Amino acid sequence: MSDPTGLHGAFRQSMAWLHTWSGLVPAILLYFVFVTGTFGYFSYEIDHWMQPELPSQGDIPSSKAMAAIALNHIETNLTEQGGELTRYFIGLPTSRTYQYLMAFGNLAEPNAEGEQFIREDLDPVTGVPISDVARDTSGGTVLYRMHYALHYLPYVAAYYAVGFATLFMFLAMITGVVTHKKIFVDFFTLRLGKGQRTWLDAHNMTSVLALPFMLMITYSGLLFFLIEYSPGTMFLTTGLDRGAIAELSAHRYPESHVGDTTGVFADSPALSDLIAYVEKEWSDDEIRYIEITSPGEENSIVTFGAVDQGLYRDRGFTVMRFNASTGEILAEDPARPLDSEFYQGALGLHEGRFANYWLRWAYFASGLLGSGMIATGLLLWAKKRRSLVKTGMTVPRGVAFMDRVNLGTIVGLPLGVAAYFWANRLLPIDLNDRAEWEIHCLFIVWALSFTHAVAREVRLAWREQVGALAAMCLLLPVMNALTTEAHFVNSLSAGDWERAGFDLTSLVFGLALCIIWPRLTTPSHGSIESLEIEDPATLAGSSVQAHKVSI
Repeated sequence: MSDPTGLHGAFRQSMAWLHTWSGLVPAILLYFVFVTGTFGYFSYEIDHWMQPELPSQGDIPSSKAMAAIALNHIETNLTEQGGELTRYFIGLPTSRTYQYLMAFGNLAEPNAEGEQFIREDLDPVTGVPISDVARDTSGGTVLYRMHYALHYLPYVAAYYAVGFATLFMFLAMITGVVTHKKIFVDFFTLRLGKGQRTWLDAHNMTSVLALPFMLMITYSGLLFFLIEYSPGTMFLTTGLDRGAIAELSAHRYPESHVGDTTGVFADSPALSDLIAYVEKEWSDDEIRYIEITSPGEENSIVTFGAVDQGLYRDRGFTVMRFNASTGEILAEDPARPLDSEFYQGALGLHEGRFANYWLRWAYFASGLLGSGMIATGLLLWAKKRRSLVKTGMTVPRGVAFMDRVNLGTIVGLPLGVAAYFWANRLLPIDLNDRAEWEIHCLFIVWALSFTHAVAREVRLAWREQVGALAAMCLLLPVMNALTTEAHFVNSLSAGDWERAGFDLTSLVFGLALCIIWPRLTTPSHGSIESLEIEDPATLAGSSVQAHKVSI
């Protein structure tokens, strides 16, 4: 249908402008968030690879044996260190969590260091503290934390910065769908060897493939800090004092059982008997944790939690509680209200911890597509501005600057992550603050990538950095074999697919980069350097006459 007023075209053009800038302004931060967040879907597996001294999954003993180890450590070691404990918490390693045994206790009074809790991570086989047998590392968990808490920044500043970027990302996706009216049609078109059209087709394909995931991940990401981002929500309902916060928490997570300290002691049934009962009832679930409140008292409660295998981030029916003095099974907690169910469901979708391995790989692939969409958006913006420069004219400093920023961002961050894994194998085991130095290596290499991009001609810098990244990925399993016994062959022999899978994934990334690298060797028809971008209206298949936009 024709548009004689031109209003429809003008609206789409304004949306194109908004789409460009809402995506560009936070793009570097968003790229960092998506890359580190994508690794977060396999954070426990990365943890396992980065501590090769710990046993493989097949060597981990039964829940009963591990609970006995942890209880003994709590009662003999932690109690001596901190005095009376009002709560025990035992975290058990499972097929989908960390590979160590966690012994945790809440203190009745602060200890000499002013702490009200004591925690120690133990080897699940020997019961020896992890710090005595395994290298100090932040593992994959720190990559997961980086995607919302960043690093070197105050926590509050970090989550507000990420929230700002996430909101802009949400806006960019909505305006992108409006602007590219043929985006879903173009998804089925991939014209190889056509220069800018090939890049644009690839950009459209990654955008459409990642769109459902990106919409879900940005919306649910904003929900994580709903109260912080929108304090008026709580103010208009319950107020802003501590009592209001407690009221909101009680509304979200209603509980029937508290187990307050009374000082009246009573005998308890053997924990091993309770574990046997729970394992029989949960034949398809693994025990994730055991919690004992007011241990040794008449109203003590023993709580068992299972590995989350449902959508909800904290689903109530994975918990089983007992009265510790009688062994009686206690009633389940009251049903949570619908708003809490929606909230927990959204957060569960975001984290993907309910997912099996195949679905987790789908999450991982979607995260890579989202990262690729942001990366190609950065490249397209810079190349569009370069294409507007007439022959013989000097490229504006802003465009030349963005060319180098794009390289340092798109390739430099993966180089930093690869350096993080290399540092795990190469840094001295007894180095002070070793875990923090692994992280320092990530950011040092990332900074060197920007320096290299400035010092070298851009085309050559692309070749060199992509080549370096390919070499680091391909040689990482070799370095693993040279420095540890947990290499690919031994991991396969032990049935340890988490460690073997890490090495395989590194090889796959390295081989993929080897396929890309020849395309960067000369400024040929399809190379990054020769990429020229048409006007956004033309690229969207707009019926509006194409025009140049100077921004």
